[in-house]
Amino acid sequence: MLPILSLVLVTLLAGTVATFLAGARARWVALGVSAVFLGEVGYLFAQYPGWPGYVNGVPGFANSESYPWIHLGWLQVNYTVGVDGISLIFILLTAILQIATVVYSWGEERRPAAYFGLVLLTCLGCFGVFVALDILLFFLFWEAVLVPMFFLIGYWGGPRRRYAALKFFVYTHVASIAMLVGLLAMAFYSGASSFDFSAVYAAAPSLSPVVQSFLFLSLFFGFGVKFPIVPFHTWLPDAHVEAPTGGSVLLAGLLLKLGGYGLIRWAVEVLPEGLAHVRPILFFVAFLSIAWGSVVSLAQRDLKRMVAFSSINHMGIVLLAIALGSSLGLLAAVLLMFAHGIVSGLLFMTAGSVHHTFGTRDIPGIGGITPTTPALSTMIMVGSLASLGLPALIGFPAEFTALLATWNGIGYWVVIPLGILVVTASFYLWMMQRMLFGPARGVPTAAHDVPWYEGVGMGLLVGLTILFGVLPGLLVNVIVSSPIKGFPGT
Repeated sequence: MLPILSLVLVTLLAGTVATFLAGARARWVALGVSAVFLGEVGYLFAQYPGWPGYVNGVPGFANSESYPWIHLGWLQVNYTVGVDGISLIFILLTAILQIATVVYSWGEERRPAAYFGLVLLTCLGCFGVFVALDILLFFLFWEAVLVPMFFLIGYWGGPRRRYAALKFFVYTHVASIAMLVGLLAMAFYSGASSFDFSAVYAAAPSLSPVVQSFLFLSLFFGFGVKFPIVPFHTWLPDAHVEAPTGGSVLLAGLLLKLGGYGLIRWAVEVLPEGLAHVRPILFFVAFLSIAWGSVVSLAQRDLKRMVAFSSINHMGIVLLAIALGSSLGLLAAVLLMFAHGIVSGLLFMTAGSVHHTFGTRDIPGIGGITPTTPALSTMIMVGSLASLGLPALIGFPAEFTALLATWNGIGYWVVIPLGILVVTASFYLWMMQRMLFGPARGVPTAAHDVPWYEGVGMGLLVGLTILFGVLPGLLVNVIVSSPIKGFPGT
């Protein structure tokens, strides 16, 4: 069988190195590598056999590969990779955002080889996280993502870029240490024969509910800071505001999803009793994040900062769906993360284009831009309406599924996220009313619509926002092929 996952990793690694060395042609090399990557992901989907089921009580994975790596007595580390329906969805998101970011950033003239190389390196790390099935391999890819994002923010970012890059790195690295301690403790205390997911999964039921609860909280902190969860969210607005547009797209579209994916794969799936015992804590944090993200977004003047805080709101809904511990909740969480990746990427691109065109992102400072920039205004409207959950756009099936799962799981508590969604609609509609319509305000005479490459990058995400909004079954059928054992309905 073709080792397609290793082939994709080699493609991305070789392409990243070639991009760093390509000089002025780096954007073309990055585009070619991104196109090949997207084609390989298409091949993965085309030949995906469906979820293999359980093998001796352990979840199976398609396209799995496992080779000995470090075997030193008690230290049994393997190069083990594989995919199921959940990881496939995130791999698709990675390929889409990589090529969209490369195209959107086509006009980058400041050290383009380094810029595009770091973009590809970030996506390489994300792909590795989504396919890794060994604790050490997973951690290495997890940490590898931090380095290119640190440099993207720190070199190509705004005036406070160094502060934002350092804050991002410190917060997420400290959380990574807590995550690693939890993963290693889970392997050691369970008596797993190796660090492979299958070995840890098979051994974890021997852990007492108390131990599972403590381990789950350790992993929840480690993954949750990347989510991010309140009150450990303060790195996110600073990082988004100072990051270049391409960095913001990858940060919101991919890096936040690493936290959700890791929580599902290594905590929820392996420690179901731990989830059952700490569920009230997860509910509290989820409701707090949903409310805080929406209310603070309503008070923002900076368009990019508003979109950043709205990400906290949406990730709070994802956490709520995960905490429900149901198959429908899991479906909602994965679908919402994919939808947020597409929509937040689009919104950050529009924020970048607003700044490029008008020299500011101050919402009250500009207005009536639609006659001057009709294409950009259309992109802003589509992204905003998708984020607030308008039917026929990708946000609607994701948010509706999350609300339905909440109703099925905890009944009338659903009024909390439902009520907060009204606030979400409020700040997006208010932003559009002030920026897009009315008399022109703060529009330079030389202002013109977006250049072709920014339009193509945003147009790709607009098309997918509509496609998956009308045909969400294209995603749902893949996600539900990988149920989590022990959840109702699996």
